[in-house]
Amino acid sequence: MCRTGAGLILALLKRRLWLWQNRLIPSLGLILILPVFIFTMVDLSLKNILIRSLSGVPFDRWVFPGLVFIIASIGLFPLLYRDFFDLRIHRKLLINVALAPYSKRTLITGYLVVAGIEAIIIGLVSTVIYSGLIPFPLTGLQFFFMIFCLGIYLLLLGNLFISIALIVDTVTTIIFIIFMVFLLVLFGNGFIIEFGFFPQAIEMILKWQPLSIPYQSLQLFLSNGMVDWTLISFSIVLGWGWMVLNSMILKGRLRQ
Repeated sequence: MCRTGAGLILALLKRRLWLWQNRLIPSLGLILILPVFIFTMVDLSLKNILIRSLSGVPFDRWVFPGLVFIIASIGLFPLLYRDFFDLRIHRKLLINVALAPYSKRTLITGYLVVAGIEAIIIGLVSTVIYSGLIPFPLTGLQFFFMIFCLGIYLLLLGNLFISIALIVDTVTTIIFIIFMVFLLVLFGNGFIIEFGFFPQAIEMILKWQPLSIPYQSLQLFLSNGMVDWTLISFSIVLGWGWMVLNSMILKGRLRQ
């Protein structure tokens, strides 16, 4: 199982590398421009309104990890959308998947790992860019814990993208749903606006929706150095269970 999974991941990584090489300049341009664009739209505007966070941290420092999470979220989407929706509805993927010597859970895991690696790399590039625009606010330990929490967050978000891509069959519907997901990513995870600014009922809902939990764990660590292993373990178990569910959905699609 491990060998076949590693082989699949390696094959998918080579495929992504080949695709990057064939559109290198546009892709690099987008990776460099996107963080600057989001920084301009978010940080340069909101820092004059939200001067400090509710805990008293300057907005520039507080929003830094959130910007990285947003960029990584955007970087995660294209691969999963392409293979599980675009190629599927055009019947270019599922026939090949059905013939592949891998279990459905291995396929889901492989795509999530490769998409996650790509998204984390894009997030690291944005970190370098932001460090040139504002002072880097994290220690080495905080930075590595941010990457750890980012990986868990991408596991959950990637599973959500795959579920949507496998269940939905029309372009209009998936565009509408993904638009709502990205609104949740931007405003409902605490990346830009703290939960304390929402009404209490909405605050409780947003705090306990699964996508926000890894970032809450990160903010807890950044504020007082504590690691909430209960929240982290819950997110990992949820991500694993979601992969199993997606493998069942994929299996049903292949039967059709």
